[in-house]
Amino acid sequence: MVSGISTNWRYHPQRDALLAEAHARPFTPLVGPALVTRIATLSGQAGEQGDRDHMAALCRRLGQAEPGPTARWCGLEAGTWRLRWERHTEFSTWTFFRSPVNKAPFAETALDMVPIDWLGAWPGDVLVATRLEVWSHTDVTAAAALFAVGVTGGRLVDSDTLVLTDFRADAEGMTRFLLLSDDVGDGALTGRLVQTLLEVETYRLMALLAFPVAGESASALSCIEATAADLAHQLAEDADPDADRLLLDRLAAVAGETEALISRTNFRFDAAAAYHRLVRERIERLREQHIEGLLTLGEFMQRRLDPAMRTCDAVAERQRAAIARIARMTQMLNTRVEVAAEATSAALLASMDRRAGAQLRLQQAVEGLSTVAIAYYTLGLLLLPLKGLERIWTQFDATLGAGLLTPFVLAGVWLGLRAWREQFAHEG
Repeated sequence: MVSGISTNWRYHPQRDALLAEAHARPFTPLVGPALVTRIATLSGQAGEQGDRDHMAALCRRLGQAEPGPTARWCGLEAGTWRLRWERHTEFSTWTFFRSPVNKAPFAETALDMVPIDWLGAWPGDVLVATRLEVWSHTDVTAAAALFAVGVTGGRLVDSDTLVLTDFRADAEGMTRFLLLSDDVGDGALTGRLVQTLLEVETYRLMALLAFPVAGESASALSCIEATAADLAHQLAEDADPDADRLLLDRLAAVAGETEALISRTNFRFDAAAAYHRLVRERIERLREQHIEGLLTLGEFMQRRLDPAMRTCDAVAERQRAAIARIARMTQMLNTRVEVAAEATSAALLASMDRRAGAQLRLQQAVEGLSTVAIAYYTLGLLLLPLKGLERIWTQFDATLGAGLLTPFVLAGVWLGLRAWREQFAHEG
């Protein structure tokens, strides 16, 4: 049987985790009326363990099962309310659910029954705090009156479900969504819509984290661009090797400053682009239809979120252009320095050739003098036996004999020195 064979297979160690990932963030079926509160805490990429410990502390307090040592999500049933914790790359979401006691929208929140001291001890900064309430259909005008000016909303997924929001913080510091739905089934549609709306708000604010970074970076980048422009002007004028080396040092310093700026902002800009894409994808899932007199959520994002994201993209592109420009200037300057160094080396080699030629001529002159000097001393030594021969043989003239031997001695010394020089050159 196939099942018997498969029990003996060696499965990849990450197979179970990969299978579970597809089911890690399921939606929670909801039937109105319902209160939902989403808190997103920004604890950073290193804050996963702190978030998990915070969730585990609440589980222990309520006598519920704690998340495992590597768990990235956990659900908690507390009787009258529920909590779902999910860990993302750099933040955690804490989504609370319960049924309302009052019959009026926004009179209470899903946090009202959660231990206050635990709510006050989040392991990271709270970035997203939103309350979403699900109620039955009511008059749209009356529902819109619950919000401040600038109400946004639309009809969702080709159904009678409506959503209204103003994307503003209320007196408790939370943004508010009102979902009007008459879904009386298993709550699957309402649950999916609630999750999608919460993700739109969460990813919207996560994307906007890059906007203040873009403002700070633009200011620093303007200084870098001004410095680079000044260096480019100097590059066009200066041609002195010492000035070029000084200019190269300044370019290296500016390049280092630009790379440091990019390293500080690159993650934030890339994350913003990813979160922005998620916002657009989630809004497309909603398949919004207009409600007379209101902007849809998608139109709101086009007017308010997209320009901020274009600003971030523009600053990121300016950073890339600045480092590319500095790299080109550095390459040009390096080329000029190398050409100048090659010219200096050529001049040095030519000077060395001239010195070598002069040394060779001097050596040849010295060799000629050496030949004369050696021949002179050799004749001086030969003169002694010639003088002795003159005493014995009175008809022999020693001076005449030395004079006759002089050409032969000179030739012999010259030939000897030449042979020695050739042997030395061959050995060298």
